[in-house]
Amino acid sequence: MDRRTMLILAAGMTAEAAATIADPWERLSRALSGPQTLDEDTIERLEARTIGFHRLEYVLPARAIYQGLTTHINELSNLLQSGPPDRFRRRLAATAGEAATLASWIAWDLKQPGQSASFERVSALAAKESGHPIIQACTYAYKSYAVEGHAAYEAVRQAQQFLPTQGDDATRAWLLSREAEELAALGDRRAIDLLHQAEEAYGRARPHRERAWTRFLDPGRMAAFQLSTYVRLGDEHRVIEAGQAALSAISQDADHKKVAVIYADIAQAQLQIGDVAEGTAYARRALESAQRSESTWGLQHLTKVEKALATQPEQAAKELLGDIASTRRTLGSSPA
Repeated sequence: MDRRTMLILAAGMTAEAAATIADPWERLSRALSGPQTLDEDTIERLEARTIGFHRLEYVLPARAIYQGLTTHINELSNLLQSGPPDRFRRRLAATAGEAATLASWIAWDLKQPGQSASFERVSALAAKESGHPIIQACTYAYKSYAVEGHAAYEAVRQAQQFLPTQGDDATRAWLLSREAEELAALGDRRAIDLLHQAEEAYGRARPHRERAWTRFLDPGRMAAFQLSTYVRLGDEHRVIEAGQAALSAISQDADHKKVAVIYADIAQAQLQIGDVAEGTAYARRALESAQRSESTWGLQHLTKVEKALATQPEQAAKELLGDIASTRRTLGSSPA
């Protein structure tokens, strides 16, 4: 996706609207001619736009897409209120739910917990109306990132209750990986079995054809889940292997939010094995990536790194701690 396409989507515009932007008279004429007939092409464009916003979330700061996303949700709401035929209503409700669950996550990242909760309620209603309860799985998966400890684990388990018995393997792989991470954080080595189950599900998955939110799941992200899990378990041997796999996967990656998390995990692993210089260097890279993406999520992953750095006498570690603290003040503290 090139930058122009990103900006078009971030502005809440369809590609068709952007193509006619140079001819405002034609656009005004079309607008004055009355509402357009809702048809298959219109539904597909709206679904594609929701997918586009999910893709933009990987690479752009939350603030850059929030307004466009809420405009998109308003348009979907207006169409749903217009009494569309049943064959379109369920699809509109589903894509509205997929958009609302992303809006809830972004509102949390923007320190707007009230708005986040409102969009969460909307996504739940849309999941019920559309007959796609799996939308709730995405909502609870996002929520698991906003809390810690047993609360995060319970959010993942709640998400799994909305999975179908078969199919949706990309979402299944994501949730199994998240469960592995949270079990590992609790010191439970059953996390390793869950990683194997996640890999099996990923082998069956088609992330780019399943759900709007599953486009992010690629070999790099799966490697990052493995790295995070082994770091939390303190498994130094597997951390080295998983770290190399994750680094190889992000060598050409422009997703600074994901990169920030991977670098933070590698930093934590290096500090655990006593390599302060490497740990500090990777933590610095994690911070820079989090700054570029304005990612609260990325900063969260630096919390344990901060604790480890606080015990180090090196000047580089002290300077990095100061920069992390400054960045937290700039972006604000998490509402969680």
